[in-house]
Amino acid sequence: MLKRKITRNSIIVLLSILLILLCIFIKINDVYNEKKIEKQEEEQITDIINNNYSLEAINETSDNKTSSKGDNYIAVLEIPKIGLKKGLVMATKNFNSINYAVSIDKNSKFPDSVGNFILYAHSGNSKISYFDKLKNLENDDEIRIYYNGLWYTYVVIRKYEVDKTGRLSIYSDNENKYITLTTCSQENKQKQIVILGKEK
Repeated sequence: MLKRKITRNSIIVLLSILLILLCIFIKINDVYNEKKIEKQEEEQITDIINNNYSLEAINETSDNKTSSKGDNYIAVLEIPKIGLKKGLVMATKNFNSINYAVSIDKNSKFPDSVGNFILYAHSGNSKISYFDKLKNLENDDEIRIYYNGLWYTYVVIRKYEVDKTGRLSIYSDNENKYITLTTCSQENKQKQIVILGKEK
């Protein structure tokens, strides 16, 4: 009887140890995969900057792409104040780009044109919350875009919140280049934060 109890306890201990080891392995694997993806994204951003990809070249294939990160980055966003440097993808009808990247709104005017370059991404605390620190931007902070072989620099001129309706009024004129960044407010789920920048 005592031997059987010891054996049952030994099996429970052994299974517990195996379960703990399995959990540790899964966590290490997750961290490894995250680092691997981050490295791939950094390489893709560097590749964009070094090879001067154009919107026209990417558009030939982007409407059919629905999967991997970075396979259709067309520009790079850099916001030094919040330590953000991410590739940008075009929102298309075939995939929900916001679920893996900072997205370019289909109504955007690109940085080489007069108008407003409109970007959106998630906020919060998930892995895809690239605009989580957007709320920390203030007037005169810099926003940089690398597109078609050139860096474009904007300065924040306005930060405000609007009701979260799925629609957003965008400021533009016929003489200047602007950038608009938007994401959901974490303080008030019914609002979204809007950052307006003007080219330097």
